[in-house]
Amino acid sequence: MGNRDKLKRAFFLAAQIVLFAVAAICLYYAHDNFAIRSVGLLAIFVSLAIIRRSRTLPASPEVRAMESAWALKPWHWLVGLVLVIAVVASYKWLQHDAMTGGKSAIPVYAFAAAILLSAGWWGGLFARWLSQRRIH
Repeated sequence: MGNRDKLKRAFFLAAQIVLFAVAAICLYYAHDNFAIRSVGLLAIFVSLAIIRRSRTLPASPEVRAMESAWALKPWHWLVGLVLVIAVVASYKWLQHDAMTGGKSAIPVYAFAAAILLSAGWWGGLFARWLSQRRIH
């Protein structure tokens, strides 16, 4: 039974990749052809249906173990809060530098780095959180 599920997952993954490739080719090369663009969009929708179908297959023990390892912990939220505080502090530093003449570029880089780190962290955090709330 487990081997058959692995084979189904592999088949669904291959079909999904092929359909996305067909869709990309159709949408890229069909500038003025409505029919080919429609085939590309249809391939996208079929591949999304395949993704949904593959998610309803029973999870293997390895997948269940990996899901528990990826569970959110309280320190994940704390790091996100610290990064938000860093964004606010770097924004205030940027404002202060702008009020005093804006002679240094360091506050700009600090603000950009804080924004990028915070956005990446919170994006990953919400992706993990939403993936745990999936209906099996």
